Amino acid sequence: MSIMRGIQFIYDNQGNKTTAVVDLRRHGKAFAAFLQQLANETSSTTTTPVVGDTLDNIGSNNNTLNTKQLKIDGLIQKARSYYGVPYRTGGTTQSGMDCSGFLQTTFKAIGIELPRVSRDQAQVGAAVSKNQLKEGDLIFFATGTPGRINHVGMVTNSSNPDDVKFIHASSSRGVMETTLGLGYWQKAYIQAKRLV
Repeated sequence: MSIMRGIQFIYDNQGNKTTAVVDLRRHGKAFAAFLQQLANETSSTTTTPVVGDTLDNIGSNNNTLNTKQLKIDGLIQKARSYYGVPYRTGGTTQSGMDCSGFLQTTFKAIGIELPRVSRDQAQVGAAVSKNQLKEGDLIFFATGTPGRINHVGMVTNSSNPDDVKFIHASSSRGVMETTLGLGYWQKAYIQAKRLV
């Protein structure tokens, strides 16, 4: 018996293009809806509700976790598609993005509207402890005034709790991935939130 498969390009942890294979018999509806949502992101002129969960309601209850994982995978893929975009204060496009604009644009691709600035983004979602971080979680930092959130990133790999990877718009290098294990980020870390 043959297996129906859908092939979509994604990016691995190092930002290299790779291929994902999705079993369309099990995840076909969710995958099709997810791809349609990504395709519509630039043509949509309407505002979607905060923390829209449309994909989680597609398919049977047995597929809810798989659908959620598809959303998170798509979110990370979208974020990595902006690798190398330069930093620009107030920017939200390929020509330049700041940290909160980058994540606002990325989350919009899966139907989640985030506030514009990092300190306001830190007010939405469910609180997550640092030792429970998962892919797709937002992590917030105080890189200027101690205790005052002014920077945000998104977890891309939490397989090693001592070396969590995250993507963000760096003021010096633009959109890039780095590790929470670096002393600089450990000292600046404030909190994390989960929206997916």
